Amino acid sequence: MEEYNTFKQEDNILTHTRILDAPRDLVWEVWTTPEHIKEWWGPNGFSLTTKAMTVETGELWDFIMHGMGRDWDNKIEYVEVKKPSFLSYKHTGAESEDYNFTVSVFFEEVEGKTLLTMKSVFKSKAIIDELNSKVNAIEGGKQTLNRLENYLKTLVKK
Repeated sequence: MEEYNTFKQEDNILTHTRILDAPRDLVWEVWTTPEHIKEWWGPNGFSLTTKAMTVETGELWDFIMHGMGRDWDNKIEYVEVKKPSFLSYKHTGAESEDYNFTVSVFFEEVEGKTLLTMKSVFKSKAIIDELNSKVNAIEGGKQTLNRLENYLKTLVKK
């Protein structure tokens, strides 16, 4: 199963895959409900305040990430929602539209576990490089998925 835990960057696209030892319905719930997502979303040391979250096509998740000594306003507009297998959204909230990006998240059942594939598409590779140098964005994404994996372990008692 380790071959599923990958990260790659191809030009302006970041793709994370992770095999999660939890049923797909639970992974979906943890990704789409405020009471769960606040427990794991964001890099190490970050916390989260959700102002509003409606996981439906055309609706928003409006939230603030707290970390690195400041508050980061964020908005996610859901472009496509297919429970429990697929989410597509536009991520906004940065000072410049150049930093906005789109994300597709696939939740696939694999032998009782969930294969998560998260693909983020940025305006350019230069934007990724800039975000990475300013806020360690790639490592932050990996840490976020580590936090998701660890949170799921607390919910799935073997």
